[in-house]
Amino acid sequence: MKQDRFWELISLKLSGEAQPAELTELEEFLQENPGEGLRMETLIAIWNSHQYPAIQKKEAYNRHMQRLSNHLSEPVLQYENVDVADTFDEEQPITKNPSKLKRMLWVTGIAASLLVGFFVYSGVAGTKKETKSNAHNTVSTKRGSKSKVNLPDGTQVWLNADSKITYNENFQGSIREVELTGEAFFDVVRDETRPFIIHTSAIDVKVLGTAFNVRSYAEEKNTETSLIRGSVEITLVKSPDMKKIILKPNDKLIVNNSESTMALENDEKKRKNTPVLTLGKIHYKEKDSSAVEILWTKNKLAFDKETLEEIALKIERWYDVKLIITDENLKKESYTATFEDETLQEVMSALKQAGGGFRYSINKKEVMVSAER
Repeated sequence: MKQDRFWELISLKLSGEAQPAELTELEEFLQENPGEGLRMETLIAIWNSHQYPAIQKKEAYNRHMQRLSNHLSEPVLQYENVDVADTFDEEQPITKNPSKLKRMLWVTGIAASLLVGFFVYSGVAGTKKETKSNAHNTVSTKRGSKSKVNLPDGTQVWLNADSKITYNENFQGSIREVELTGEAFFDVVRDETRPFIIHTSAIDVKVLGTAFNVRSYAEEKNTETSLIRGSVEITLVKSPDMKKIILKPNDKLIVNNSESTMALENDEKKRKNTPVLTLGKIHYKEKDSSAVEILWTKNKLAFDKETLEEIALKIERWYDVKLIITDENLKKESYTATFEDETLQEVMSALKQAGGGFRYSINKKEVMVSAER
């Protein structure tokens, strides 16, 4: 599917003009393209807020309308002093299909409005001038939110909740480097002359061009790398002399953060802990062949044989809450489940029904889980 068609389908969906076949086409596209669900979330948020910066509206609007005019027999008016965001009144009912041309213009207006917000949001049409060659950009997400980042070389990065990525503003030089805290899915543009390196607290991941997921949260015991395509080379930060690890497609590497560090046995003798590594395979869902490790890019909350203690951390970031488990035995209970668009209440209820043995209460942003009496 071409990008123009993606924008058109999103606009039809938001305007209420989409036909069943068009909604199906959009859904199939999202299923086939990991990460595009995040972009749609961003567009929906832009549409709902209608709060776009005034900067670059004219440029973004005119560019989109010019593309449309190439497909119409009548010229399309260029932007003058119109506030694109204000041309749509939320309180006005949508008029259904007055004509094919009007429908196209209506949908195009929505697409242009979304483009303005998205371009400004993602920095595609940015006007900021660099003042220092070594200036750094930092993009972070809060709990309960996700984001997409377009790096200067064209590499796309999807950030999960409570994550941060830092990179050089110029992105020049012989090496492309980023620092990651949290979780991100990378689709790296191939450049054999300039390796791409992701630095985390536990590992460094070196690639030329590939798609993979890195999970490195400070509060979690493991750092994970899951390779979708291509190849990556991994070095342990605390054990740089150890032989580098090469991953192939569908490989998954898990590094135990606490046991991959340097340790002192006593004052007279130094020793290195043997890093605890697990090399396995990515888990796929049988229904749609999606890698469980990157389901979050499709706005799906997935657990794969994870303990309730591990699940609690995911729920906290996903819903921006604090989840407290008062019973130590409950923390060790294991669950496998996938949720899409479910509320916090629905997720907790499903987990309770699946495993039983606990009760829970939700009070604003705090969830208490305790053993059933």
